[in-house]
Amino acid sequence: MNDTRVITVENLSKTYKLYHSHRDRMKEWLHPLRKCYHKNHHALKDVSLSVGKGEVLGVIGENGSGKSTLLKILASVVSPTKGSFKCDGRVSALLELGGGFNMDLTGVENVFFLGAIQGYSKSEMSARLKQILDFAEIGEYANQPVKNYSSGMYVRLAFSININIDPEILIVDEALSVGDMRFQQKCFRKIKEIKDSGKTIVFCSHSMSAVKDFCTKAVWINQGKIAEQGDPHIVCEKYQIYMAQNGSLLKETAKGNLLTHDNQIPEFMLKQEFQHLIWNDIRKYQSTGEGGAEIRYATIIDLANARSVTSLKGGERIRVAAVITANHVFRNPGFQIVMNGQFSTEVFNINNYHYNQALTIVENEPNVIAVDFKVPELGNGNYSLSMALTDVVDSQLIYIFKVHDAMIISIENQDVRYKTGTQMVVEDARILSLNPSNILN
Repeated sequence: MNDTRVITVENLSKTYKLYHSHRDRMKEWLHPLRKCYHKNHHALKDVSLSVGKGEVLGVIGENGSGKSTLLKILASVVSPTKGSFKCDGRVSALLELGGGFNMDLTGVENVFFLGAIQGYSKSEMSARLKQILDFAEIGEYANQPVKNYSSGMYVRLAFSININIDPEILIVDEALSVGDMRFQQKCFRKIKEIKDSGKTIVFCSHSMSAVKDFCTKAVWINQGKIAEQGDPHIVCEKYQIYMAQNGSLLKETAKGNLLTHDNQIPEFMLKQEFQHLIWNDIRKYQSTGEGGAEIRYATIIDLANARSVTSLKGGERIRVAAVITANHVFRNPGFQIVMNGQFSTEVFNINNYHYNQALTIVENEPNVIAVDFKVPELGNGNYSLSMALTDVVDSQLIYIFKVHDAMIISIENQDVRYKTGTQMVVEDARILSLNPSNILN
C-alpha cells in the first residue's frame, strides 16, 4: 500500500453558535455593543489525523460526537473554525443523499447538475450517464421531474450519481442505512470495488463488525476529540468497552474500587465477586405494560470467564441476567427475551412458558431471573435483545413490563461463512460433486 498521504487534518476545530431563537440571532447581529445571545457548541476540538492512498478509515463514536461534522469538513460542505485540512484528489461524499437535487429538474438533468457542482464537465457526465442510470434502476422515471419520485427512487439516483463518478476519495456517512436491503447490498459491493481499485475511503458507521472487516484503520471520536486511533480491532474493542461501561451502573476506578451514583442498587450487586459484571439500567429506556413489576438492571454474561460481554460468537454459552422488583405476587409470572436483527427481524423468542419452566417472583425485594442458552450461529452484525415480564390471566398473556432493545450486542466471527451478509449460518453444510446415479446416496 502506498504511504502517500491523501488526507491530512491538523488541529481541526469546529464551533457552532447555538441560539435559543431566530430573534436572539437577530438581536445579537443588531446590538450596538455586540452583546452575546448564543452559546458555543464545540463539535470538534483539535482533531489531527492522516489517511494514506488506498487506505480505508473507519470513523466511530456516539451520536453527537462530531463524526458527521468531520466528514462534512472533509467534503468541503462545512468550513472549520480553526485548523486546516487537505484532500489530494477528487472527492465524492455520500452524506445527505440527494441534498443537492433541484426538485424541478428531471433525473437526467440532475445528473449533469450535481456533476457540475462537483466539478465534472458535461462531457464527463455524458460518458457516465448510462452507468449511473443503470445502477439506479429508475427506468423511464429518469426523464421525469425528481419531485415526482418515490423516496426509494430518490435515494437510488442520489447514491448512483455519487458512487459512479470515479472519485479518488470517497466519503461515506451512514448512507447505506437507507433504501431496501437489496439496494444496500448492491451499494456496498460497489464501495468494495472502489476499495479494491486502490482508492481512499473514509467510512463512518455504527457497525463495529463492518469497521473491523472493511477498514484498514479507525478513529474513535468522543465529544469532539479523538479518543483512540489506529488498528480497527483495537479501536473498536476500546469503544465497545467504553460504551458498555458508560451505560452501566458500576464503574471501576484505577484503585479497583466500584463507584455508583444509584443508591437504590441491591447490595448483592456490589459484592466483590460481581465486580466484573456491567449492569445496564433498563429503567432509562421507554417501557410499556400493565405495571406491578419492573426489570431494573440487566447484563449479558459469558459463562466461560464470568464477565459481562457485548460482543459474541455463535456457539458461545451465555447468561442473560435481569434484576426484577415487584410490588405484589403474580400467580404465573413469566420472563421473555427476544433477539432482533436488521430491520427488527425477530431471530428468536425465549420465554419460560414455551419451555414449561415455572418462575417465582417475590414481592418487595430484588429477584434475579437468568436465561442460559447457546448463541445461535448468527451472521456478523448488530443485534438487540428486548425483554418482558408477563403473567397469564384467564388464559391470556399479559405484559407487565416490556422494553424494546434493552441491550445491544454484536456478533463477530472471523470465519468467512459469517461474513456473507446472511442472518443465520449453517455450520454443517456439505457441498458434493456427485455422479447422477448417486443422487440419493
